[in-house]
Amino acid sequence: MFSISKVDHFPEITRQGRVSEELQQIVEALHNSADKGERFCIDNIESGNAYNSMQQRIRAQAKKHNYKVTIRFDKDENKLYFKASKAGSVTSEDTTNDEVGVSASEVKASTKRTVKAS
Repeated sequence: MFSISKVDHFPEITRQGRVSEELQQIVEALHNSADKGERFCIDNIESGNAYNSMQQRIRAQAKKHNYKVTIRFDKDENKLYFKASKAGSVTSEDTTNDEVGVSASEVKASTKRTVKAS
């Protein structure tokens, strides 16, 4: 049996996510990349689920810290390359290599505008 009662306040949400050493390394690399223009590489990433999971983690952390991120995967070497930039900043290298980062919402909006009705 349960009971329902009226309360005067609502408790704050105290959610403590698990922060692994791996995730801390990703966050630190993103900060260094955005601040200093450095690029990073993660070795021994298999294509498929391992690649998808890792790139999703990188993108999630980049979004959380308001960075735009470019990710490239070399399947021959099983290496995942990434670099971050502060949102809104574009370097000359980004424009020469056509690697300007965009958010998912910008891509979605762009795709919707370019699709023609049949």
